[in-house]
Amino acid sequence: EGEDNPYQMTLKEATWAQHLFRVSVTPNEYNGEKRQRITVRAVVPVDFAAESRFILEELSKMRA
Repeated sequence: EGEDNPYQMTLKEATWAQHLFRVSVTPNEYNGEKRQRITVRAVVPVDFAAESRFILEELSKMRA
């Protein structure tokens, strides 16, 4: 009972990993009701080094 089954291990790895989602949002109207349709275009694990470089570049642009 001390060992996890493969399903539980895969679920745990997916649940506790941070991901970056690229989404597209399109407004539409249906029966007079306005809604937003959100579609996931890409999912990738977070690359913290690349994200840090991007943030530093954006901060340096704000100073100039």
